[in-house]
Amino acid sequence: MSAPSWQEILVFVVMLATSAYGFWRRFGKMVRRIRAAKNDADFSLNPVAKRAWDFFWEVLLQAKVIRERPLPGLAHAFVFWGFCAFGLVTLNHLATGIGLPFLSRESRFGEFYFYLAGAFAVAVAVSIAGLFIRRFLVRPPWLGEKVSYESGVIAFLIFTLMATYLGTFGIHEADPGAKPLWWAHTLALLVFLPLIPHTKHLHLVLSPVTVFLSRGGFSRIPPLSGDEDFGLDTAKDLTQIVALQTGTAASAVLSRGPGWRLSGRQRKGLLAAHRYRAFRLPCLALSSRNTGEYS
Repeated sequence: MSAPSWQEILVFVVMLATSAYGFWRRFGKMVRRIRAAKNDADFSLNPVAKRAWDFFWEVLLQAKVIRERPLPGLAHAFVFWGFCAFGLVTLNHLATGIGLPFLSRESRFGEFYFYLAGAFAVAVAVSIAGLFIRRFLVRPPWLGEKVSYESGVIAFLIFTLMATYLGTFGIHEADPGAKPLWWAHTLALLVFLPLIPHTKHLHLVLSPVTVFLSRGGFSRIPPLSGDEDFGLDTAKDLTQIVALQTGTAASAVLSRGPGWRLSGRQRKGLLAAHRYRAFRLPCLALSSRNTGEYS
């Protein structure tokens, strides 16, 4: 794209600030409530090597997701890997909006990386289209009878991001169509960002941290420090790690559909944590879905 005018920079900065505010307005509440929860009395990062391996295996390789649901899991993995590959491209895209791009297609590294991101964009577009067809046309019984239009919106935005990026390979930066294509990509990106904390896709943000800080299992509730231990009964009983696990688990369960069932202890923990306002909405939806009442 040709260098933006000061008017375009102003519009872009306002749009970016609005999108970031929309994201943080919801996500910030969750962060503050996690930080306000009790400290985990016996939590330790040791053994770090095992945590690093679990992070590599479950987050970077997405092995657990693929193992549990091979084809849909692989599609979700390609979406995750694509977004990782797009990190640098997205930063460059945002920098271009203020006239300060740092990655050029004319450099060797830039050319290599843009084509690498392009390959991932194809994989993500095919994967998200397949997931869309599965959820809205094939509709396996375990996904439930009611359609999640929220998933349709997210799928459309992700597909638009990939399509508008791939479109840049067929057009020169100085061509008249380059700028509208850049703005279309920008609009999809800035609409997508503030939707994340309000949807089940929140687990995509929380999962990496949750996996690394895992206590070895969701149902392992730590002992309460400085209080009588009557079990997980009210919001004040939650510790920071359990609060983080709660939000991640609730969002992840919703992404699998109502046919996916919790174990008794997991469900009890999540429903008790429903009272914890930071995760009230995802836990409420979770409890309703598991009783067939979610709409």
